[in-house]
Amino acid sequence: MVQDDGTVLVYTYNFEAGESFDVVSELETSTTVRALQTAEEETVSEISQPDEYNGYVIRYQVDDGPQGPTVLMFSRDATFDSGDTGTLGEDAQIFSTELNLIATPLD
Repeated sequence: MVQDDGTVLVYTYNFEAGESFDVVSELETSTTVRALQTAEEETVSEISQPDEYNGYVIRYQVDDGPQGPTVLMFSRDATFDSGDTGTLGEDAQIFSTELNLIATPLD
């Protein structure tokens, strides 16, 4: 279970309020940096130092049926290991319209 209740970033089209997730793996720093830049490899005003963030592959937990969706999550404060679990908060706000990211606390 994640110990730090920091804020995480998720792409808006992948955000599921209140959903529990499992951390599958951590992204390479170079992959995280590319994901947090524009298509032209430029930074956005909300993230001037994308290398300060850690990127993770997470999978939403599903009780029945097929495996839950696998999505990317980014954090500057909280750190995760493979196998950690957490829950996305109910409250979310747009973090970057240019990158299509939502910020939400962990519950």
